[in-house]
Amino acid sequence: MDPRHSKDEAQRHLDTYASTWGEDLALRVYTSRLLGADPSLVLHGGGNTSVKSTAVDLLGDRVDVLFIKGSGWDLATIEPRGFPACRLAPLQRACALEAMTDEQMVALLRGQMLDPASPTPSVEALLHAIIPAKFVDHTHADAVLAVIDQPGSAEVVQAIYGDGALFVPYVMPGFALARRVAELVRERLAHGALPSLMILDKHGVFTWGDTAEESYTRMIDAVTRAEHYIAERSVIVSHPTVVADPDLRAAIGPVVRGALARASGRPWVCTLRTGLELLAFCARDDLARVSQIGCATPDHVIRTKARPLVIHGHDIADTARFRATVEQAIARYVDEYHEYFRRSCAARGVVRDELDPFPRVLLFPGAGALCVGGSRAEAEIVADVYAHTVSVIEAAEALGGYQPVPELDLFDMEYWSLEQAKLKLGAGQRGPLDRRIALITGAASGIGRATAAAFLAAGAHVVLADRDEESLEKAAAELGGRYRGRCMKVACDVRSEASVHRAFAQSAAHFGGVDVVVSNAGRAFSGALHTSEGHEALCASLELNLLGHQNVARAAARVLLAQGSGGAILFNASKSAFNQGPDFGPYGVAKAALVSLMRQYAVDLGPQGIRANAVNADRIRTALFGAGLLEARARARNVSVDDYFRDNLLRRETTAADVAQAFLYLATAEATTGCVVTVDGGNAAAFPR
Repeated sequence: MDPRHSKDEAQRHLDTYASTWGEDLALRVYTSRLLGADPSLVLHGGGNTSVKSTAVDLLGDRVDVLFIKGSGWDLATIEPRGFPACRLAPLQRACALEAMTDEQMVALLRGQMLDPASPTPSVEALLHAIIPAKFVDHTHADAVLAVIDQPGSAEVVQAIYGDGALFVPYVMPGFALARRVAELVRERLAHGALPSLMILDKHGVFTWGDTAEESYTRMIDAVTRAEHYIAERSVIVSHPTVVADPDLRAAIGPVVRGALARASGRPWVCTLRTGLELLAFCARDDLARVSQIGCATPDHVIRTKARPLVIHGHDIADTARFRATVEQAIARYVDEYHEYFRRSCAARGVVRDELDPFPRVLLFPGAGALCVGGSRAEAEIVADVYAHTVSVIEAAEALGGYQPVPELDLFDMEYWSLEQAKLKLGAGQRGPLDRRIALITGAASGIGRATAAAFLAAGAHVVLADRDEESLEKAAAELGGRYRGRCMKVACDVRSEASVHRAFAQSAAHFGGVDVVVSNAGRAFSGALHTSEGHEALCASLELNLLGHQNVARAAARVLLAQGSGGAILFNASKSAFNQGPDFGPYGVAKAALVSLMRQYAVDLGPQGIRANAVNADRIRTALFGAGLLEARARARNVSVDDYFRDNLLRRETTAADVAQAFLYLATAEATTGCVVTVDGGNAAAFPR
């Protein structure tokens, strides 16, 4: 591992932050970001850094403080305000106490903050405070974990670092660890100099120094030496090259999402990882053993649970059998989790409220790792953590054996209130479509784009599907920028059954499936039906405005039935289905048939909990009225263009956003199916009857 410290970048951080926050914190931010940018060192909020400096309190006095990473901040993107300042002396004195509860430690940390509005200091603030160095870095480096997650880890650390490392047998993070390290530091100082490196068995690595650069480069050196040790001594076991089955990739998400939804009573979002290392890991003959040993570092348990669920015998050709296999595997996992919880509570003599017992990682030999969470972002975090866990397991096994902390220590971490608080920080507010996945056709503009925006604002993950790839790119960039991680785009021409199938397969591979489908893509066709031009327009309209919706509905039904947890198929019909206009037959006939199509899906799929509904909109300013059609429709009604849009009972123009709200209502209307919702400002001639 090569250090990436740059004098120029360090100066840039000084120029940016030093005048407001001071030089110490400016440089602390810089090297913290260097550590956070490397996932082999820390992942998604893991690790922590600090600097001892001075700051002015609210009374104007300059006091010695510890700037320590705040909970909820990620080292990769941390800002100076992410380092709350705590009075240093009280934190150092606390380590001399005989005991302190978690609640007392948090109260102490918050009570010593100079700014009560700052984020809560890291739970390892006391540990940072008692290390006698200005800058302190802590990571969960993969290479270091690989050499300490095995039997005889103390001897391995001695072989790599000699007396240049302070080795700390595993202790639960928090006050107990800080007090133990304080004792070891005093002992080492009493017998000589203190090294600048500390290895916490089964946990991670600390380095420190007088400057930010010194502490950082010592961290890189420590990790590099572990990497060299692994490379020199590992017995590399070759695994057969495995290629992920594309059909399996598309099939497992919906089945797993449905099984988890039925078991847990709430939807999940998935991500499927199919990297070569993961595929090779899933192909190991001893997968049932190595995958169940535990987490690479206890911190990961809140993300991945203690162990993944391995699913064998996935015959996707028989959906019912595949679903039964997955359901049975999840049921066994849940039963085993209940037993683990009961066993651990009894062993520790504690009473706890059981967390949810559902797996976060499901391993499918031949497909990879399906990781789940309450959002795509959560699932990605799980996937990242587990991918690095696999790297640690493979390296540790090649050295001679993978042996992380045992089950009871993982239980302590999983049920540690201070660790659970990390998850609550990112929970945020929930919308009516939270954890749901929606696919919207014609999503690049008009009603489709407005509906996508409304669904995203309501918490949904949205697949934007459209055949206009340039407009689709723009819509995805704009919406994806606002709702990062919850929006994806797929090129799709609804007239092509193969194109629609690919769109749903991409959705299943990316998010895990779909819960709501808005079949919106369409185009206005005009002409008198008795003319040749009108007949040709009718044929084109039926292909797009009827059969295109049928292609989407069929593909949606396949996914929803595979999930087996209900869902909604929503159609963009038209006022023309009930009140046709002059020379507008090609459009009106297709839309009238579309309403009948919706009703048939409501009848056929209702018993499976799948709802089918339609929105009848009228006179919405969209590209539908391009190529002179708007002016022609206004002339046919003998009104101006603006009056054409306001020619309704409410005398107001109906917008795409109005239509989007109707789709949002139908997406959440659990007791409504076979329904037509009219959004047109009121048109008595088009009242459904």
